[in-house]
Amino acid sequence: MDNLQGIVENLTKCAIKKGADQAEAFAQRVESREVWIESNKFKTVKSAPSQGIGLRIIRKNALGFASISSLEDRFFDELCEEALAIAKANLNDKHLIIPEASVLSYLKDLYDPKLAALQLKEVISKAKLLLETARGYDKRVTVDSGGVFVNVGEKAVSNSNGLKAYEAETSISTLIMGMARDKDEVSSFSMEFDGALDLSKIKIEQTAKKFAENVIRSLGARPVKSFKGTVLFSPNAVAETLLFPVIFGINSQNVQKGMSRLSGKLGSQIASKILSIEDNGILEGGLSSSTFDREGQPHQKTVIAEDGILQTYLYNSYTAKKDNKRSTGHASGSYRSLPGIGTTNLVIREGSGTKKDLIKEIKEGILVTRFSGNSNPINGDFSGTVKGGFYIKNGKLDHPITNTMIAGNVFEAILNITSVSKETQKVFSNILPYITVEGISITSS
Repeated sequence: MDNLQGIVENLTKCAIKKGADQAEAFAQRVESREVWIESNKFKTVKSAPSQGIGLRIIRKNALGFASISSLEDRFFDELCEEALAIAKANLNDKHLIIPEASVLSYLKDLYDPKLAALQLKEVISKAKLLLETARGYDKRVTVDSGGVFVNVGEKAVSNSNGLKAYEAETSISTLIMGMARDKDEVSSFSMEFDGALDLSKIKIEQTAKKFAENVIRSLGARPVKSFKGTVLFSPNAVAETLLFPVIFGINSQNVQKGMSRLSGKLGSQIASKILSIEDNGILEGGLSSSTFDREGQPHQKTVIAEDGILQTYLYNSYTAKKDNKRSTGHASGSYRSLPGIGTTNLVIREGSGTKKDLIKEIKEGILVTRFSGNSNPINGDFSGTVKGGFYIKNGKLDHPITNTMIAGNVFEAILNITSVSKETQKVFSNILPYITVEGISITSS
């Protein structure tokens, strides 16, 4: 196999030789093994390799970028010339920057040789276990979609300022979605996910069983009265409802464009005092953990909000230079595009009470386990359907609910958080708790 680090270094040298003032090359090579389930049957089985390299150059304070889905050096001259031609056509920008090399402390346990060696037939076997465990729990369980997915990859970055970085990574994840059917009755829709960097740590059976328990428990749903009150969001519902506008708001690019509701709020109380948020790119076992970002800058643990007070925005090198800041290591994206800004492992810190404690605190309200709707990232307004949930009365789950909608504003909701659970759950690369919010509009037919 070709040396990926050597490939990016050669492309960087090619760009400088052809006239770039500064250059950066980023390459990826990934093999994915996927087994998809649909309507209780295996739908798609595939093993798909992908690779490519992107070149970013600065010439006379103008930016050029080009990419190709190949790592063959016979394309390098053409790639360099394309990036230079784009720079020639672009306007000057004094904030353009190719970052300096930083000292990297390489993370351990990002690559599992056993997972890398896992054959497609073994992935099929794990998907079969997922389906059989869910269906075996109760024949009323229907798996609408899901599967088991393995990624084995490597990435490398090099630039003309002496930066060199390489890392190999593995991951395995499982996803299961569906409902229960009992004659003419259909339960609420549910989803469960698990993921790991190590083959021994993926929980296929537990994920399938939890999904099955949830959909069976949600049979017998009925509407509730409409009211404005307390909503307990599950970790999945937190991700679906509250998270996106906050992530959008802390993106420094959106702040600089005047599109963020959190612009000018550094040092201000943006959320309840019991809410603390961090983004941890070096989290042990985190699905988005890695040593460095898209620009080769070190990942780190970044405190975003401490006791509800906004501490920082997220930066890549370009937006950091605009604000006279240092990059927070949040350059994101693939070789196909210029570095953007994105979170890694977003963590809402655990609270003090259990999920049961949070339910006991609620005289009347609803537990939302699944939400389907819209959250406006700029103004924070959200509304949509409760796809899975329960009516809470006198501190107990009373019955599953249907035909129910919720609406509110994310930036007001996070100020009205009254409880955060000590249990957390992995929702893709995020680590999230149960959260109680007051003042949410609940509409039911």
